[in-house]
Amino acid sequence: MKHLPEAPVTRIVVLLGLSAGLLFGQAPRTPGQPPPGARAFREGPNRNLIQDPHFMIKLYQYRVTRIQAVLGLPEDRAKLVAERWGRWDREHMDRGEQAGALRKQFNLILMGPEKEEEKNARLKPLLDQFVAIRQQQESGRKQFEEDIRAGLSTTQQVRLILVMEEIQQRLREILNDRQGR
Repeated sequence: MKHLPEAPVTRIVVLLGLSAGLLFGQAPRTPGQPPPGARAFREGPNRNLIQDPHFMIKLYQYRVTRIQAVLGLPEDRAKLVAERWGRWDREHMDRGEQAGALRKQFNLILMGPEKEEEKNARLKPLLDQFVAIRQQQESGRKQFEEDIRAGLSTTQQVRLILVMEEIQQRLREILNDRQGR
């Protein structure tokens, strides 16, 4: 199923949150385990990365280090940005799971034998929930961006955007390489 487009920062966060383990030399997959990116980001083994405390510590440390290096922030300020980023990962993943469950329900209803008006009646409350989740995601994304940019100079804000894009591109390359195996 085609996913609705997401804002660039959201894609960056999802890629970081789900795939940054590749940057840290994560242990090889067991035979038969699908490569990262083979399923929707919210499904399967990729979700386990976010739930793995060891992974999250490494991701946090990586973010702190990159933020310090690129933005020139002191460690305590870089930690605040990285902590906020981690909260955003969890919020985004939770809402993404909720939206994914609704998409599955959409498909089941649409594929069902009911008449169009019965489908409309069953889909309406689910659609309302889905739209509310999307609005929460957008609101959460805006708040996340405001929070991480707060107290940064214009130059630092631009550097933050660029480093996030750099990491996003690197993760895309890693995912593509691993899918090509």
